Amino acid sequence: MSSLRARQKEDRRNRIVSSAKTLFKKKGYEKTTIESIAVAAGVSGVTVHNYYGTKAGVLLALVIESDKQLIARLNESLPRNESDIVSLAVAFAREVMDHAIANLEKDIWRQVIAAVTTEAGTRLSTAYSQLDDQLAHVLVRRIEAAQAAGALPDHLNPVHLGRALFQLQNARFIEFISSDAMTQDEIETRLRHDLVALFSVCASAPST
Repeated sequence: MSSLRARQKEDRRNRIVSSAKTLFKKKGYEKTTIESIAVAAGVSGVTVHNYYGTKAGVLLALVIESDKQLIARLNESLPRNESDIVSLAVAFAREVMDHAIANLEKDIWRQVIAAVTTEAGTRLSTAYSQLDDQLAHVLVRRIEAAQAAGALPDHLNPVHLGRALFQLQNARFIEFISSDAMTQDEIETRLRHDLVALFSVCASAPST
C-alpha cells in the first residue's frame, strides 16, 4: 500500500510540474496561477500548495527536473581528457544554454533567478543548490580525467578550477537570459575572452 501511495504521489508531482511547464510557456509566468496549474494537473490547489508551497516553488521544481536531464546530457556530450580548458568551459556553457532555451523562454528563466532568492532556505532551494554543485562537478571530473591522462599539469586543483569555471559561465548565463537581444554566440565569445584573459594572467604570473 505504501508503495502504491508513493507512486501516486510521484505521479501527482510529475503532472503538476508538467502542467506548470506547459502553462508557463503558453501563458507566461505572471498569468499562470496555482489554481490553473492544479486544474491542468487534475489535482486541487491545496495539493499544489502542499507539495510546492508557492508558484515560485513549482517553478524551481520544474528547473530541478530540467537540471537532472542537463547533467545526464553533459556527461554524455562533453569531451573527455580535454586539455584546452577554455574550449571545455565554452562547450559546457553552450550545452547549458541550448538545454535552457529548449525548455523555457528567457523571461521564465528570469523568474527562476528571482525564485532562487524568494525561496531561499526552502527544501526546493536546497535541492536546486545541490544540483548546481553536481553541474560544477561535471567540470571537476573532466579536469580530473585530463590530469590523469597527463593532459593537464598536476599542480592544478580540479575542484577549485571546476567550480570557478562553473561560476564564471553561470554569471554569463545570467547575462544571457537578462536580455532578449543577447545571443548565444555573443555570450560564448565573451566567456572565451574572460577565460583567455584569466589564463593569460596566470601564465605570466611569476612562480612562488
